[in-house]
Amino acid sequence: MTVGEMDKLTKRFNSILSGWPGLRTQRLENLLFDLEEAYGVPGYQNESFAKESPVLSQLYDTVFEEFSDSVEVVG
Repeated sequence: MTVGEMDKLTKRFNSILSGWPGLRTQRLENLLFDLEEAYGVPGYQNESFAKESPVLSQLYDTVFEEFSDSVEVVG
């Protein structure tokens, strides 16, 4: 992942957080899926991936935490 890609994903994440709450859960889920598909992020805790790609792993964990919180609020 390049610095530019990370910047774009971070801006997308921040846009989701500041956007309309009614779409937040779906948009966070879409971002998680995109990270899994585009960058091979495993959808579960994986120590070797976290060591190989700590920045990407941290972004995924942050997005997942927000997604989990939004599901609890909605559901």
